[in-house]
Amino acid sequence: MIKIRGSKNSTTALMAYPAFGYPTGAYWRIHVSGVISQSPAVFSMRQRMMIRMLGGVMQATPDQMQGEMFQERIKPFMAEGDHRQSIVVTFNGTKYRLKKRTRRNGHFDDSFVINRDEVDSVSTEFGGTAQIKLVVSTEGQTNDSVDCIAKLYPTRGISVVSDIDDTIKDSMVIDRRELLANTFLREFRSVDGMSDVYRQWESNGAGFHYVSSSPWQLFQSLQQMHSIHHFPNGTMHLRNFRLRDQLLKRITLRRKGKATEIKRLMEYMPDRDFILVGDSGEKDPKIYLKMCRLFGDRVKGVFIREIAERPLETDVFRKLQESTASGYCKKFSTAQELANLSSEIFAQ
Repeated sequence: MIKIRGSKNSTTALMAYPAFGYPTGAYWRIHVSGVISQSPAVFSMRQRMMIRMLGGVMQATPDQMQGEMFQERIKPFMAEGDHRQSIVVTFNGTKYRLKKRTRRNGHFDDSFVINRDEVDSVSTEFGGTAQIKLVVSTEGQTNDSVDCIAKLYPTRGISVVSDIDDTIKDSMVIDRRELLANTFLREFRSVDGMSDVYRQWESNGAGFHYVSSSPWQLFQSLQQMHSIHHFPNGTMHLRNFRLRDQLLKRITLRRKGKATEIKRLMEYMPDRDFILVGDSGEKDPKIYLKMCRLFGDRVKGVFIREIAERPLETDVFRKLQESTASGYCKKFSTAQELANLSSEIFAQ
């Protein structure tokens, strides 16, 4: 992230999220997304009221509310989007202006194509997947830019779609107070052993897409957790969230946007197979069931981490098994179980 301009009242910053590309004829189509946001120098009275209400729900102490972690986590939720900005992406010295401007919430999400030979000539191999370096800036402010890595997914192969909360990160989604405390007051904790399993899958050629209902405002904290615990690099697809009066309710809701993101990924890359990993705590099983019914045998496996407080419904599990290729739908509690259950897929 880079600050691109400011005033005594606010600071505007540009952030680019991990990009990705896939082959289409003689080109690579590159998807780029990110956000331009304005952070206030001082929180408004309304925002301070929201923060006090949030602290009450979390039963946080004054020291916790004044602590560095809470202050850093809450700031992105207070920022406003900078809309109708034009975005320029530079690759190998050539500039590409995205057709879509930033939306009202400051987010941008668009794609462009680059000649395949040009991409292949400068791409580098990292973690079993090729990648290229992009530079993202706002039009007219090209001196202020951010670097962005685009992962390149070959026409064929296996892509892993992984949930985040309670799948690879301990979040306690089913308990609102614990979820909020884990979000704003505590270091993010990864589920023991999951990064080891994912790195093994990566060594077997899998690419990764982290699709979650967590808000985009947590992107940097999630990236930090991924780095500390050595999860494979991959694209990240979070949900848009805007601070409203219903903050404490809305932050825990899980919307249909997650299913839309997975569907888009599978349509973008029609010749790749997919493994879906989630948990029983929220909507993952039903979302994955829909994907199995839409894309048939392209879903090579479904793995659901069973949360003790909310076990997987028997009927949903049966339907998943019936809809998954070769019935390869499995429940697991630990990373070691997942490693054992998934070995057959990568042995094929």
